[in-house]
Amino acid sequence: MHLDRCPTCGRKFKSIRDYPRVLVLSFERLPIPEAVDRFSGEAAEKWLARKRSEGRAADDGINRTPEIAKACALAEVQEYRERLAQLTGQIVAPADLKPPFEPSGRFKWAHPIPKTKLFLSLTEEKSEDVSDGLAVVEVHCDGPNMGSAGGPTLQRLGPIFRIRYQGLLL
Repeated sequence: MHLDRCPTCGRKFKSIRDYPRVLVLSFERLPIPEAVDRFSGEAAEKWLARKRSEGRAADDGINRTPEIAKACALAEVQEYRERLAQLTGQIVAPADLKPPFEPSGRFKWAHPIPKTKLFLSLTEEKSEDVSDGLAVVEVHCDGPNMGSAGGPTLQRLGPIFRIRYQGLLL
């Protein structure tokens, strides 16, 4: 049974990272997300260059889907996918499910994919089944720089893996 609160202190478990251990119930590889980046600095530069050269510019952004597919085909990401798939039915620490890359210096929850401009993160997803938890591995790219209102950001491009789990106590 999936517990949503600590039996000792009553603190609500909000994500997979809150549990000391999880039972991995299933792993699912998802289709490559179709993602268009309209918010990063790179997308803004492309828009501005088009506006300057053509006198007008459509807001069609940058299609990140091929870049995501290429990153997912990297050996490091393939090994991570295979490792996650092999954990089905096992009890593990939530940290064992995180991407194998060093976390970003700025975004501790995001892990830069080597040789790309993309990041992976392990995040909670809403589950319709109250007896299980659901986490996804998502792809992110640079987002808008909010300046003094928050600085650099990452934008979510979409999930590539889904993990159904049951939170366990020690």
